[in-house]
Formats: sequence, C-alpha cells, structure tokens
Amino acid sequence: MEKAMATAEIIDYAKPCMDAEKALKDAHDAVLENNFDAALAKTMDALVSVRLMQGALRYMKEQNEKTV
Repeated sequence: MEKAMATAEIIDYAKPCMDAEKALKDAHDAVLENNFDAALAKTMDALVSVRLMQGALRYMKEQNEKTV
C-alpha cells in the first residue's frame, strides 16, 4: 500500500496583488477615455482582488503564528 505524500498548500498573495494593480491601471485608462462605466467595473475588480490578497495574507499570518 502506498503512503499518501504530504503536500504543502500554496496560498498566493502576489497574483491578486498584480490583478488589483492591473485593474486600477485599466480603471485609470478608462477614466481618461471618459468611459466611467468601465472605470467603475474595473474598480470593483480591483476590490475583489484586494480582498483575495487580504485573505491570503491573513492565512499566511495564521500559519506563521503556528510555527513560532
């Protein structure tokens, strides 16, 4: 019988951070083009990405506190 290999769960905070930065840039570009609907949609995308990043960071902090 094979033993199951333990794998570490990878929680990525960098991707949501980069996604938020891109969404904010896109929102800025939309404002410059007077496309306020697109700008509002992109700011919502940025908020979602920031929330995902916050969750990842909170998880990382909790895991770090367990090892200290």
